[in-house]
Amino acid sequence: MLIRSVAGALCAAWLAASFAQGPAAADTTAPQRGFMWEARKGERRVLLLGTIHVGRAQFDSPGPQILARLQRADVIAVEADVSEAARVAPIVQRLAYYAKDEPGLDARAPALKPRLQEFARKDGLSAELFWRMKPWMVANTLVVIEATRLGFSPAYATEAFLFDFARRNGKPIVEIESIEEQLRLFDSAPESTQIAYLKQALDAIDNGSSQDEITRLARAWDTRDGAEMERLLARMRAEKGVAERFVVDRIIDGRHPRMVDAIERYAASGRLHVVAVGTLHYFGPNGLLELLKRRGYAIDPVS
Repeated sequence: MLIRSVAGALCAAWLAASFAQGPAAADTTAPQRGFMWEARKGERRVLLLGTIHVGRAQFDSPGPQILARLQRADVIAVEADVSEAARVAPIVQRLAYYAKDEPGLDARAPALKPRLQEFARKDGLSAELFWRMKPWMVANTLVVIEATRLGFSPAYATEAFLFDFARRNGKPIVEIESIEEQLRLFDSAPESTQIAYLKQALDAIDNGSSQDEITRLARAWDTRDGAEMERLLARMRAEKGVAERFVVDRIIDGRHPRMVDAIERYAASGRLHVVAVGTLHYFGPNGLLELLKRRGYAIDPVS
C-alpha cells in the first residue's frame, strides 16, 4: 500500500518545497479547505492547521474563515522553515546524497536498478539522477514525481502559501524542528530499511495503488474528511512490514512528543500561534489531537 510511502514523503515539507514554484496570492472568496482546530486549556490558546505538501491550483488559499484566523495570529510555527532554497540545498546535498567517493545506489541496490531505469525512461529522466541519492531520498522523490503526474504540485502546498502569507503580512515564522532534523530521521534508518522503503514505493507505483492513495489523501484534505484520514492511518498501522513500522514509529508517532511540547509552549506564550504540520499528524490514537486532549486541552474545529 502506498499510504506508508506517501506518509513518509508528504510529511517531509522540505522535499515538496524543493519542487515548488511559488504560491498565488490569498483568495478571500475561496471555499473552506483543509483542517484547522482551536485548542484551549484555561487561558492557553493555540490554532492547529493541517497542511498538505502537494496540491492543485484550487488549494492555493485555505478559505475565508481559516484565512481570517491566520490574519489574527501573531506567529506561524511550521515543521521546518524551507522558504530559502539557498539554505536548504546544502543540507539536503549533505544528508540525502552519497559522497562522490562512495558507492552509489546502483551498486548498493542492484536489484532495483532496472526498475529505476524504467521509471526514469517513462518520465523522460536520466536514471543517473537517482544513483547518487540515498534510498529514502529516491523513494520520497518518486512519490512527489508521481503526485505531479496526477496533476498535483508542491507549488500549491500549504507551506508555500504560508511562507508567502507570512512575508506579505509581516508574520514571524518559527520552526518546531529543523530541516536537518527531518532529514536525519530518514538518514538514520539502516540501509536495509531505506531500501525496503524504496522498494515499497516502486511496488505501489508499478501496481497502480499510488494513484488511489495520493488522490484519497488529497481529497480527504480538500473536503475536510477526518473519517477518511482516520481510515487511511488505520490501514497503515495494521501493516507490519519494515517500511511500515519505520514510517509509523519514526516519521509519524516518533515526532509527536516534541510537537506536543512545542504546542504547549506556544499556547502558554501569550502570543497567538498557528501551528502548521502535516495533516496526518493530527489523527489516530497517537495523533496530536488525542495527545493534547490527554493533557487537558479542549479541541474545537474551525468551520
